[in-house]
Amino acid sequence: MANNDVEKRLWEAADQLRANSKLKAFEYSMPVLGLIFLRYADSRVTAMQRLLQAERAKADGSEP
Repeated sequence: MANNDVEKRLWEAADQLRANSKLKAFEYSMPVLGLIFLRYADSRVTAMQRLLQAERAKADGSEP
């Protein structure tokens, strides 16, 4: 899944939460922080995946 797809889905989830919940403004922090964490984790996993793929290709002798 591309980063843009994940980001779009996270924003859609945030919009759904805001529109369909009875949370007050100050109660959004936990769900929103959770979404921010998921975005950060996805970025880190994607970066590490690229690094590992490049290292494996180098070790196999076939540069990407």
